Amino acid sequence: MKISDTRLQNFRRVLAAKNLRLTDIADRLGKAPAQVSAFGGKNPTKGIGDQIAREIENALNLHHGYLDMPYGLDEFNNGTVLSNTGRKLPVIGSITAGAWCDSQSAFDPRDADEWIDAPGPVGPKAFILRVEGISMEPKFSEGDKIVIDPSLEALPGHFVAAKRTSDGAATLKQLKQEGNEQYLYALNPDWPERIIKMTEEWSICGRARWKISDL
Repeated sequence: MKISDTRLQNFRRVLAAKNLRLTDIADRLGKAPAQVSAFGGKNPTKGIGDQIAREIENALNLHHGYLDMPYGLDEFNNGTVLSNTGRKLPVIGSITAGAWCDSQSAFDPRDADEWIDAPGPVGPKAFILRVEGISMEPKFSEGDKIVIDPSLEALPGHFVAAKRTSDGAATLKQLKQEGNEQYLYALNPDWPERIIKMTEEWSICGRARWKISDL
C-alpha cells in the first residue's frame, strides 16, 4: 500500500472514531473545507502530503507519524516487523538501557545485543528493552523485546521504562497514579514488591510502544 493510501485510510478511520466531519478538520487546521475535501473527501483529488499529515496529527493529538503507520500496527501488537521504516533500533538489557536513558552517556553500538528494524515511526532516542525477570508476567515475559520511545509523554496507565538512580538499571513497569503520587506497578500478583513509589530514586526513560516477540 502506498503511503498516500495508508494516510487516507488512517485519516478516515480517526474521523470515524472521533465522530468528526471534514468541516471540523477544516476548522482545526484553519483551512477551507474544499481544501480538506481535496485530500480527505469521498473522491480525493490529491494525496495527504508530509506537511499536511503532520498538521493533522498535531490537530488531533496523534503522535508524530501516526498517519504513516499501516492499519493494525498498534501498541503491543505481537509480531516482528510489520512495516519497514528503514530505521534500526538497539536491543539492550536493563543496565545498558539505563545508560541509554542518560543523555550525557555515550552509547557504544557494540553494547547492543542486536539491532532490529523499528516496527513503526519512533523518536530519535527510541530503543528496544529486553525484558528481564518475571515481574510483568503474564503480559510480558522474560526475553520479550519492548520498543521504548522517550519522545512520547508517559501518562498513568502507560507501560514505561523507569531508571533507578542507585544502580542505573532500567525496568519495565506500569505507571499508576493515586492523588498527586505516582507509582511503578508490577503486573505479576506474586511479585514481592509490586508497588514502588516514584521518588527522586526513579526517573521515566520513555513510554513503551510495541512488544516484539520471537516466533
